[in-house]
Amino acid sequence: MVDEAPDMHRRERIARLTEGSVVIAGVGSIALFATAVVTFGWGFAKVWSFLDLLFDRGADNSLAIVKLLEVIDIYLLGAVLLILAVGLVELFVTSVNLPAWLEIHSLSDLKGKLIDVIQLVAAIKFLEKLVTAQEPLDVLWYALAVSIVILSLLAVRWVQKKN
Repeated sequence: MVDEAPDMHRRERIARLTEGSVVIAGVGSIALFATAVVTFGWGFAKVWSFLDLLFDRGADNSLAIVKLLEVIDIYLLGAVLLILAVGLVELFVTSVNLPAWLEIHSLSDLKGKLIDVIQLVAAIKFLEKLVTAQEPLDVLWYALAVSIVILSLLAVRWVQKKN
């Protein structure tokens, strides 16, 4: 008869090692959280730059609109990083008391949140291009490219929700 004790001991060690690997997701979450904090600080610096421009050149300056859109863009990026950090904790480490719209139950949920924000950032980048572009044809090509990206991401979300 074959002794099963060594095999069980090996399986228990592998199980403990696998369970302990959740720490890696925690480290990733902490790194994303730190990056989110830095990004929000960067956004604050952009707000200062926006206000400086507003007071120097006045509210009618079209560059002020671009600066404002850049501020929004950076804060959205910070929000995405924060959502990803919280999502990793929620998925791999422990349950977190979150609003229903932010609850993440799977990697698909986490990817969906990321896709939603990427679409919004793409739309903001298009508005920046619309304000700053010199050539109407450039705006048209950019609009087509952004539309293709957004529609592709919408298709991915639709397939995710369908499954």
